[in-house]
Amino acid sequence: MIKVFQFSFFLMAVFLFSQGKEAIKFKGNITRFDGVTYKGFKVLDQRQDKSIGVLPFGESKEMKEVVFPTTPENDFKVWYERGNSLSGQNELLLILKRLKLSTGESDGKKTQGKIDFSAQIFQKEADQYKFLYKKDTVFSFQDKEVSEVMVKNIPAIFSVFIKKAYTLDPIQNALTLSDLSDYEEYAKSKYAAFKNEELKDGIYQNFTSFFNQVPMQGNYVLERNDKGEVTKAIKLEDGKKEKISSNKMFAYVENGKAYKKTMSGFIEINKNEKGFYIKANRGQIFPVQYNSTYGMFGLIGAVAGSIDQAAKQKKMKSEEKEEVYIDYLTGEFDFSDN
Repeated sequence: MIKVFQFSFFLMAVFLFSQGKEAIKFKGNITRFDGVTYKGFKVLDQRQDKSIGVLPFGESKEMKEVVFPTTPENDFKVWYERGNSLSGQNELLLILKRLKLSTGESDGKKTQGKIDFSAQIFQKEADQYKFLYKKDTVFSFQDKEVSEVMVKNIPAIFSVFIKKAYTLDPIQNALTLSDLSDYEEYAKSKYAAFKNEELKDGIYQNFTSFFNQVPMQGNYVLERNDKGEVTKAIKLEDGKKEKISSNKMFAYVENGKAYKKTMSGFIEINKNEKGFYIKANRGQIFPVQYNSTYGMFGLIGAVAGSIDQAAKQKKMKSEEKEEVYIDYLTGEFDFSDN
């Protein structure tokens, strides 16, 4: 009788333990199609909080913990090997910084949700690492079944992130594994824009030239329209006129003040202890056809259960302006703190 009771108690404990879990399903693929191969895919989990989130699921709103099927290292390894040959000389290393899901307000029909995401990816060559890509952002959702929608989109977010890294050449500065413990601070310490008191006047066509403080060579003169908006930069040299459209500028610096090119024109760049930022809202930065977070990352709004973008764009443009930081590792806007 005691053994029967012990066995029943064991079954009940197993049943209770197995309940309340919602495992991420790594569907789709992260296949690289350009012929470049890697011999492996590794994950370094640097999340301070390993819990992804406890969310309400289904009509009953049962609270479940979102989890990896096994471990991040194993799950990504299996997912990668499903669609790629392992014949290359180098490896990929994904550093997972944050993955946090949460739900917010509901209007009775749809509930708001957020995925706080932060990751970096490096190419490993022997015992050295070279930076490829990173993303720090918060993805916003609104859906009747927002928890289900967010969990389904986790693989999509990682897929877009990894495939973006495939398109980039690694930064040539070779690093050791210990350098990766806080790569952002390591990289920040190398950039002239952070070390110098003043910024150099000139035209900058990409983020690396801006943060390295290497403007385009030559004496460029800014040309403005009737509204005072910069439309192009012109250089006259040896009788030849060279023009650069404002659309091809990352930023320009005039009289020590920097201005960042956005969808809404140039916006002044400020600096504090955290980095360089502009005062703006998402509606000023991204075009109407995109949800701001999906658009900046390349996700399709319909896949992510997005809302009417035209209406939201108008609303976002009227929202309060915030400090939107420029990521010095990618040149992209960083919404992780907004």
